[in-house]
Parts: sequence; C-alpha cells; structure tokens
Amino acid sequence: VYSFMLFPRQVSFFNFFRYASAIVLVLLIVASCTLPKKYQKNKPFVYKTEININGDVKGSEKIALKSGLENQLADSLKVRTIVALGFPRLLYNKLERPPLFDSANVSRSKTFMTALLNSQGYFGPSITDTFFIDTIRDQQRVRVEFTVNPGKQLRFDSIGYDLSNPEFQKLAVEYQSGSLLKKGNPYSIGILSSELDRLLLIYRNHGYYKIVKEDFIIERDTVLAALIDPSLDPFEQFQLLEELKKKRENPTINVVVKQARLKDTTHHDKYYIGNVTVYPDMTADDEFADVERIRDSLNGIYFSYHSKKFKLPYLNRNVTLRPGSLYKINDYYSTLNNFNQSGAWGQVDIPFFERRDSVPLLDAAIRLYPAKKKSLNIDFESSRNAGDYLTTGQLFGIATNFGLTNKNAFREAVRSTTNLRFGIELGKNLIQTLQGGISQSIYFPRFLTPFRIKNENKLISPRTAINIGATYTDRKDFFNVRSANASWGYDWIANKRHSWRYVPFNIEYTDIKKSPLFLDLEREIPSLAIAFNNGLIIGQVLGYTYAHGSTTRRGLFKAQVEESGAIVGFIDRLERGDLRRFVKADIEYKYLVDQPKSTWAFRFFGGYGYAYGNTGNQREESLPFFKAYFGGGPYSMRAWQVRQLGLGSSSFYDTVNAGVGIDRFGDIKLESNIEYRFDLGTLFGFKFKSAFFVDMGNIWSRTTFSSPLLEGSKFELNKLYRDLAIGGGTSLRVDFDFFLIRLDWAYKLKDPTFYQVDNGWFHKLKINSGQLQFGIGYPF
Repeated sequence: VYSFMLFPRQVSFFNFFRYASAIVLVLLIVASCTLPKKYQKNKPFVYKTEININGDVKGSEKIALKSGLENQLADSLKVRTIVALGFPRLLYNKLERPPLFDSANVSRSKTFMTALLNSQGYFGPSITDTFFIDTIRDQQRVRVEFTVNPGKQLRFDSIGYDLSNPEFQKLAVEYQSGSLLKKGNPYSIGILSSELDRLLLIYRNHGYYKIVKEDFIIERDTVLAALIDPSLDPFEQFQLLEELKKKRENPTINVVVKQARLKDTTHHDKYYIGNVTVYPDMTADDEFADVERIRDSLNGIYFSYHSKKFKLPYLNRNVTLRPGSLYKINDYYSTLNNFNQSGAWGQVDIPFFERRDSVPLLDAAIRLYPAKKKSLNIDFESSRNAGDYLTTGQLFGIATNFGLTNKNAFREAVRSTTNLRFGIELGKNLIQTLQGGISQSIYFPRFLTPFRIKNENKLISPRTAINIGATYTDRKDFFNVRSANASWGYDWIANKRHSWRYVPFNIEYTDIKKSPLFLDLEREIPSLAIAFNNGLIIGQVLGYTYAHGSTTRRGLFKAQVEESGAIVGFIDRLERGDLRRFVKADIEYKYLVDQPKSTWAFRFFGGYGYAYGNTGNQREESLPFFKAYFGGGPYSMRAWQVRQLGLGSSSFYDTVNAGVGIDRFGDIKLESNIEYRFDLGTLFGFKFKSAFFVDMGNIWSRTTFSSPLLEGSKFELNKLYRDLAIGGGTSLRVDFDFFLIRLDWAYKLKDPTFYQVDNGWFHKLKINSGQLQFGIGYPF
C-alpha cells in the first residue's frame, strides 16, 4: 500500500470537494473532446450519432433498448473513437478515418431499428431522423440524431398448445409450468424462440433424437381463442377479437404452439441407444488411418485403445449413455461433461450413427483426445485480502507459486497438484514478512465414501478433494507461525445454479512463537493473549453457492458454516489443551448490472463467529486469529490498510504502544460495497477502465474482556451507525484480458474512531490523506 504527499496543508471537506469537482470536470471535458484524424477534406463525414428514446420505457429497459438500437445502425453511422495522447491536448478521443456521410445509410438504419422494435413487441413504433453539418475549417462534421418512439409494447395474454402428435401434446401440457410464456409478460420474438428450445429439450429427453425447431410454428392472433378454449361458439370468438382490437392502450397478443407440416416422418420416431464404444486415447492419426487397437468390453460398453492409459472401470462409470436405454439428450451432455471437466482430455467428441433394428437405434462413438498429462505452472500475485495472515498492507506484498500438476494420476483422471509458495511483504524496514508453504491436493472425479451415494450419477462434476499442507510465516518483530493442515471433502454441482461443498474432516494446527515486543502488547491488549495462541482445529465445513441472472444482470450468493470441536471437544485432554471450539458462519452476495460501456457492482458480506471452548482453565471468548475476520486492504474497505480497521469505534488500537500497528481481528464482520465501473478507452492497445466506489463496514468483537480500554470494540446493534466505517474513491484499471491491474485511491469519509466529532465524518480530511491500494483483478 502506497500513499503520496500531494499537498502539505490540511483542507476542509468543502475545499476537498472543490478540488475533486474540478478533477471530475476535467475528466468529463477530456471524455467529450473528439478530434477527427485522416478525414477526407471538405467532404461530409459522420462525427456523432445519437439515439433518443421517448415514451414509457424507463430505467434498465431503456438502456438495454438503446444499446440494441445502436447495434442496428449501419456500420458507416457507428462512430468509433479511441483514447489517445497528443499535444497540446494530452488526452483526447481520436476519431480516425471517419466514414463519409450517406443519407441512404440513415434509411437503412431506420429499417433495421424498426425490425428490432417489432421483434420485441413494440406496437406501431415511429422513428424520425435529423442531421446537421458543422463546418470547421476543412472539416464537414455530420451529427445524426434519431428520435425513437417505440409505442406500446405487446404483452402475452392467452398461451396454448395444439399439437397433432398426442405424445407431444401430453408432454407440453405436463411441463407447462416451466413455460417461458407467461400472461402479462412482454412479447418478443426471442422469448418465442426460447420457448421452442425448451420444448425441444423436453422431447429430446424422451427419445425424439431428430426433432428440430422447424417442426413447430407459433400462431399469433388468428382464431386462437377457439384453439385455446374449444367451447367458445363463433359469436363469442367474434366478441373476443373485437375486444382485442379495442386494447390499443394496453395491447395484448394470444399465441398457440402448433406443429408444422411434417416433412420427415423419422422426426416423430423414438430412438434408443445401440452400441456404445469408447476410444480413450484418440490421436489425429486415428482419424485418417486404420490403426491397430486393443478391444475390450465392460458392462455392455465397448472399449478400443492403443495402451492402458486409463482404467476401464473409471471410463465405464462416466458413460451415462447405456445400451438399450431410451435416448436422452441430458445423458449425452452428462457423458460429454464428465470427460470434459476431468481435465485429462483436451477434446471430447460423441457422434451418433443411426441404424434400424426392431426400433430405431443410435450407436455412440465416444472419442477422447488426451491432454498433456503433466504441467508446470509459475505465477505471481500481489498481496490479497484473503484468509491468511501474510500481509499487513504497510507497503506491498508479492508471492510466487510453483505448481506441478498431473492430470491423470492412478490412470483415473485424478488430478494431483503439488504447490510451493514463497512470499514477502515489503515495509518500512524493507522486508517485514516472510512466508513459505507447500501443499498437496488430490481431486478424485467421484465420491469416495464407505457407502453408495444415491443419484450420484445425476450430479454434475462430483469429486472428492484431499488436501494437506504446511506453511511458515515470520512476521518481523512480532511472531512467527508454523501451521499444518489436512482435509477430506466433497464438491458437487446440483444443477447449473446450485453447487455445494462439504468437508467432513478438517484438521489444522497452528504453533505461534511470540517476540518480547508482542508479549508486551499482550499485557496492554487482553484479547491478543487469547486470540494469538496455539490452536488445533478439528471440525467440518459446509458451503453453498447459488448463481442466477441473465447476460446483463448476474447475482451470486455464497454461504458457509465452519465448526471446530463440536464432536471431539468432549475429550477433556483436547478441550483443556490446544483444541479451539467455535462455530463460524459467513454469507456473501454479489450483484452485477451490465450496461454497454459500464457496470454497476454491489456486494454484501456478513460473518459471525462464536467461540465457546477453554484453553487451560481460561474461557475462550474470541476466534483464533487465523480464523478471525479483518478489514482493509485492496479487497476490503480500501480506505484502510489491510488489518488496520476497527475494532468498532474503539480508539485503543490506534493509541496503544505509540500506534505500533498491530493487526486487528474480530469475531463479527459486516461490509457492503458499491462500484460504478466504466470504460475509459484503448491506449497503445491496452484497455483502460475506471470506477467510483464506496465501501462501508467494520469488524467487532463479541466482548470487551471487561476492559474499559476496549470500549466501543464490542458489537451493539443500537450503536451500529456510530461504528460503521465508510470509505470512497476512484480507480484506474488496465485490462489485459487474462488479468486486470488495479490502482484504487480511497479516502476515509467516515472514521468511527473519531465518532465524538461529527460522528467521524470527514475527520481531518486532507488531499494527501488518501490510501493507494494495488490489486490484481476486481475487488469483488
């Protein structure tokens, strides 16, 4: 973490706001400066194109509609600028080789935009255009403006199915609850297409291998009422149509899914799986030459291979296409995903070959092209606000990881990874923290249990994870820590939205050696003596993830519960020894709203830990430091250095021992973050981005340890506003596609340490009092 001295004098908040406003104004002016380059002199060229939308469309719908309309513009009307450096303007938007203006492209664009509006159900759209020519020296700049009045948007009223094939009709009605066509929802061609895709998936999971979208049609507002309700007589039908015509203010539409004229009778045939042959070690040469292969079979599945690189029982377990079973497209995708996600194969291909017996059959050839078995990875990372205690944020932490991966251990696509890690943190005295570690991870692509798991084959990517590791950390002048851990757990995906992680066996041991300075601090800070201690963890972890959303709105919810000592804590020798007993629960929710050139990002985190064991004869009242919460740094509360926030509104940690800067840990954490991310442009081939952000939160303890010095550190709901810390700032980011470098500059807008003065708002705020954070990737 860096901090720069900009101005030596203190300023009031209003002066700061004035400076900030000036900077923002300059940025806005820069962003609005567009300079054409390499244009054709004295000929009109497209300088700017605007689309204005009138009517009742609001909010995100208006933004999405405008983006869609912009995509319908003829290419010669799309203005493309890049951020460039120059003189006398240091930074400006460059419009290079702008296209000549042609009014015919305006008409073409209106046709394309009208088609888009119709496809989204807008009733009677109108589009007007105007263009202006501004002559500046030898430049004839053309500004084109479109005014769009979409009109009323159609909404679904009656939805029905009238399929001549009895089984098609039966399945459509049986699964109608999952229909994407809902009464009252906006009409669009896209949603109709998605509904047909849903029906095709149902039919293809019931044996209809050759069914295609062209086998169906959707009729809209003809004599649909009779099809939806056959009991209506002609007079009632006429009344319904007349009523529909009157609904101009709130137009609705009726739709019915029907079958198209049958062109190929095999589209209505049910197919069954015939022979299944697995080729586990395919090569490019196998496709062009008849090479000799070893042939074998197991449980009705045939195998053809060059050498025994893979065990046949493993291959057999991952094939869900079983001979004699009804064809289901989900079985096809399950087999495909099982082999793809194992990592042992670089390419997976499963073609079908039709043949006829007493029933139509599909022979499957599962062609697997092995990936490179072993790989060595070397990567670097900056200091992260993660669950370890390597960095303290005084300057800058870096780490190097060396990973050796075997993607086919034990000939069962078991992934084995050995990782070595070495990290340092630079501080006032150059190197202030050293850390080294080694770990071994083994991932089995199935559940290893003493009993059979029901419906395991219906899960996506089930695996067993075994991890062991050891680390050594030397925090200069304070302590050094040796730790070891081992765990056995299970990961699985229930469906595309829900995933789980359960670790029934997790053991960790941490041994800490304290310096004389740290022992002195313990006498002043009672909680340190309890939190910073040797610790044995024997417990379980349960985690859950839920993802939802669309292409423009995405949400991710995570929850985790961890416990230690609940089972073995009744063993008195462990209970009185180093065993730490606690329960800890975390929840986190992230939500992103994507716009054409910007994104709104929201995050909330809440965590609570309860310690209830004994160390010797002393009651444990706080989480061990290696399981506790902290705030600050490049990934949390960016206006504070990492682990230098809190606890609560207590000022004790800022004053003890001349503000030595000891790391702060708590039992409770609340944090929320808001970011507005936006593109700046491209410079020298690199994508530059920025953001404005606000972070709010803090950490607390559950007790003050009966010490008046720690007043304000305990969580109390009626003092939540007083204790909340708020920071805000801006950011410069460079996106290299495969990773992102981030520089965040943040100010302490509300510092609860000084709550007695204006509740801590803008306390001694200075231009130079900001905090610069360096990070890799987005903060959340």
